[in-house]
Formats: sequence, structure tokens, C-alpha cells
Amino acid sequence: MSMPNFSDMMKQLKEAGEKMQDVQKQLEKLIADGEAGGGMVRAKVNGRQKLLELHIDPEIMDDVDMVQDLVVAAVNNALEASAQLAQNEISKAAGGMINPADIMKNLNLGQ
Repeated sequence: MSMPNFSDMMKQLKEAGEKMQDVQKQLEKLIADGEAGGGMVRAKVNGRQKLLELHIDPEIMDDVDMVQDLVVAAVNNALEASAQLAQNEISKAAGGMINPADIMKNLNLGQ
């Protein structure tokens, strides 16, 4: 039985770490949109699941309960879209070597 080549293994680990740093930078640039109430509330989040923008149609501001419900729905829709984009990016970078769900869990994404 041959011994594993630790030099090659270390090189692969280093390359994987560099790829993950690149993916994290890419996730900052990815934008996902979500909306609710037929577009009365719209949210934008990035691939790191940070809320970037929130738009609320001024005409609905007199119904606080509805606005609150629509904001929650729009942000959740955007976060779900962001998690899917992130998983796709991670899958591309991992090239099938690593389970994207595990990486997302370690990055605290899509929870």
C-alpha cells in the first residue's frame, strides 16, 4: 500500500481555501430580489444574505400590519433567492469535491 502524498494534499487544501475566499468575494457581488404584495414591497439582498435595499410603496403606509407582513415576506423571498444563488456559486467553485450545503452552513448562509 502506498503512502498518501501529503505535499499534494496540502496543495489541494490550500487551493480549496483560496477558492473559498474567491467565492466569498463573489457572494458579496451577487444580488437577489424578493417582493410581496404584487411589488408593493421589494427587497434586495446580496449573496452573503445582507439586506441592501428595501422599497415600500408609500400608498400602503397607512396599513401598518399589512406593511409589516409584506416586508417580512419580501425579505424572506430575497433571502431564499440569495441562498440559492450562493449554493450555485459554491457548487461551481467546489467542482463536486465538497457538499455546498456543508459550506453554506459553515458560512452561516441559508439557515
